[in-house]
Amino acid sequence: MRTVEFEKLVSERGIDLGELAEALERVPPRSAARLSDHERSVLRRMGIDPDGRSDVPVSAGIARRAQLEADCLSVNEVAELLGRDPSRIRQRLGGLQRSLLGWHRQAGAREWLLPRFQFDLGLHDAPEWARLLRALPHADDTSPAALVRWLTDPQTHLDGRSRAEVLVIDDELDALLAEAATFGMVP
Repeated sequence: MRTVEFEKLVSERGIDLGELAEALERVPPRSAARLSDHERSVLRRMGIDPDGRSDVPVSAGIARRAQLEADCLSVNEVAELLGRDPSRIRQRLGGLQRSLLGWHRQAGAREWLLPRFQFDLGLHDAPEWARLLRALPHADDTSPAALVRWLTDPQTHLDGRSRAEVLVIDDELDALLAEAATFGMVP
């Protein structure tokens, strides 16, 4: 791929080249990235080839994260949307009583990102939503992209609906809480 094509692709996807370069600098060189036998076994069970030589997963992950962040709102945007003070929104993002889904743009940063879907579906003030969020790991402690996919991807066992849609429509909270207890576990 030529540089011009790469820059166009990055621009179309809304990816900041500086952030991309910073992320790539944190990726260890291949010689430093040694996996234990156990780690290799876990990756194989997940369908990932630990001996693969492709860099596509790294760039795909960066692209997914950029797309995810593009569909998020800031604390101030949510405060305006809900007619509340930004400090109240931040209170609802953290701690044991969190009731909004959000994560920090970068680890240790103060800027929160809140995925739009929870407001579009009207989940933001539902007590069931808060209970489900508290049953899941905090988004800063896991992959925000994986967590959002878990909540929003259509599921065959839910008749093609997402878990978030089921919560809005059917209020199957107990079943969703049971599933949440297994979030991130490899079968």
